[in-house]
Amino acid sequence: MSSFELITITYSFILGLGVAQILRSVAYVLREKDQFRLHWIPLTVAAVILAMMIQFWFALFVVDSFLDQWNWLVYVILLCLAIILFLSGATALPPPASARNSDLLEDFNRRGRVSLLIFSTYFLGWNVLAAMFWGPRMGALVMVNIVMTALCISAYVVKKPRARASLHGALILVTVFGLISVWATPSLDW
Repeated sequence: MSSFELITITYSFILGLGVAQILRSVAYVLREKDQFRLHWIPLTVAAVILAMMIQFWFALFVVDSFLDQWNWLVYVILLCLAIILFLSGATALPPPASARNSDLLEDFNRRGRVSLLIFSTYFLGWNVLAAMFWGPRMGALVMVNIVMTALCISAYVVKKPRARASLHGALILVTVFGLISVWATPSLDW
């Protein structure tokens, strides 16, 4: 087992739990759809967070390729980012055995919206990591992460439903753009 494989075990446990949490919540909401009035915003927020959890695993390979040697600072920053992803995913949708007969959007607005604030810190964390270790060659990553941070915070703060829906639509579009062009892809060619 290589040192990289050993190091990534911790991240894999945390992200695996996060993926399981999101999938379990989605399954619960869909299974109990007669108890919830479904809405696209909370479900797409959960989907975007799930996509970032999967993308995080690919990003670990990129980080490993950039580092000459792993150190505690990089390990702890990435550990915090994995925990932040878990927390954002765990708060986006109602957990199984939550209140019945509720509106999914209303639940998201009252309790799940905090996932957006937590999620915004994830992108800020990557910008800190990029600035500390890789500098200017990560300009595109930093810019997309700043846009994602701004969209998450704006979607959290904005009160008007139409404006919030527009921000969530933009969040989806920027996520797709980031996955295609900026963030790590499921490839071993870096």
